[in-house]
Amino acid sequence: MKLSALLVGSAVALLGAFCHDAHAQVLNPIAIKGYKMFDAKTGEYFMVKGVDYYPRPNAGELNVNNYDFFSDDHEDVWSQDLAYLKELGANAVRLYAVDPTVSHDKFMCALRAQGMYALIDMGASCLGCHITTDEAPACYSGELKSRGQQIIGAFAKYDNVLAFSAGNEINNDPTMKDFDNAPCQKRFVRDLREYIHECGMRHIPVGVVMSDRDRMINAQYYNCRTGPDDEFETVEWYGINVYLYCDAKVTKPSGGFAKLLTDFADMNPAAPILVTEYGCLNPSFPTVDGYDAQRTWTQAGWLYTKEFRDVFNGGFVFEYSTERANSKKDADYPFTSYGKQNYGLGYFSPEDCDHDKTKCKYNKMPNFDNLAKQYNSTDASDESKMAKFSPSSARSSPTKCPIEIKGLKGLDWSNSTDTKSLDCPPKEEFVCPGQKSSGKWFVGASSGSSSSSRAMTGSSKGSKPTKSSTSSKSGGDAKKATDSQAPATNNKSAAVIASVSWTVGLVAALATISAL
Repeated sequence: MKLSALLVGSAVALLGAFCHDAHAQVLNPIAIKGYKMFDAKTGEYFMVKGVDYYPRPNAGELNVNNYDFFSDDHEDVWSQDLAYLKELGANAVRLYAVDPTVSHDKFMCALRAQGMYALIDMGASCLGCHITTDEAPACYSGELKSRGQQIIGAFAKYDNVLAFSAGNEINNDPTMKDFDNAPCQKRFVRDLREYIHECGMRHIPVGVVMSDRDRMINAQYYNCRTGPDDEFETVEWYGINVYLYCDAKVTKPSGGFAKLLTDFADMNPAAPILVTEYGCLNPSFPTVDGYDAQRTWTQAGWLYTKEFRDVFNGGFVFEYSTERANSKKDADYPFTSYGKQNYGLGYFSPEDCDHDKTKCKYNKMPNFDNLAKQYNSTDASDESKMAKFSPSSARSSPTKCPIEIKGLKGLDWSNSTDTKSLDCPPKEEFVCPGQKSSGKWFVGASSGSSSSSRAMTGSSKGSKPTKSSTSSKSGGDAKKATDSQAPATNNKSAAVIASVSWTVGLVAALATISAL
């Protein structure tokens, strides 16, 4: 046998092993102990280095708010982005819009292969899909309760679901009077937690995200028990959207960011605190390569210091790509000028790309590299493993409830309680193709469903289809619901195509040598 032929065979074997190892990694669920997050199996401390991800195109029917870009049908939309998110050093994405009636197997498995988790938002701006601005208890409907359970049923099988968010900034409507709808949000959290518990599924934490309005009153309320015997009404994590540190000359934690730290440190919350949106814009930031006001992301470095890690468990930067619909007023394509809504780490081109007839290509802005330097240089090696971590006694109990907001008792919740809970999802081990299972995480009995193991088939196995979308934030403006639907696509992952093309090319080249 020729030496070149041996080389061909060896190369193919090595490449096969390489490709297998690249996709066979194990990503374990994240568990909470006290106010910190850990790998549920290894016990390693986990700090969230996240990105708010909403890949909205510049034009076309999909240039809308509240759309689910993460389904199997949209593989051509999200597949290019995962490599960029990995380059950033991100380990989590926040998804503002999901439709629980379609399959997300491909996205969640591709995300898992990159070592990343997803924070799933649950609220929606469609009718009956969100906490309204009405006074409690009218602000919480049975339809919303069902929607939340439907999302849990659709996503609980994925071991890289970091957490569920029961709402995004329900306190940020200027037409709302005081805290009238806060008890509804708290009740929704309670019902979701109880559903997860009663179904015996993996313990996926449920929390909420608030805007930075009435900061401490809201934080105390969602971390307290208005009914001392109700273990489910407190959040299991708490998120706050803050836009602080707006002066490029500031190089040390001070002002608003320092106040954020002391406020939560003084409150002593028993649950993990996440900064779910951050990344203030200001013209004082430097111009780099023709792009004005490029964020330095100094605050990302602060957030992962020991001082901040003692209070916060990381956060999500806002946002992956500039949304032209929001930015065009003062910073239109190609988004080189400063604009109050030009929040992207990058942007899509060409100008008329629509994720359909004209595909969108992602282009990094200079602030992308600034964030990558911060995320890729984080070091939490001084954190204890879960088994050795002992929560502070000061942060081991629910906070004291603020007097400004009503408790849950004494309110008539028949709008939601009269709505029968959905059946529990099947207790089956979901395994991504080519990846290793992290194990079986469900417990107890399951509404007549037996435990089983199955691989991804690409089909959706869920509730009857209903159009749904989740509200999200675009620089302070809530995204509106949409009924638009995208055409189905079946493109392969860009990463897989690249790997296969490279492999075929190398083998062909070696085969040519063999023939000589």
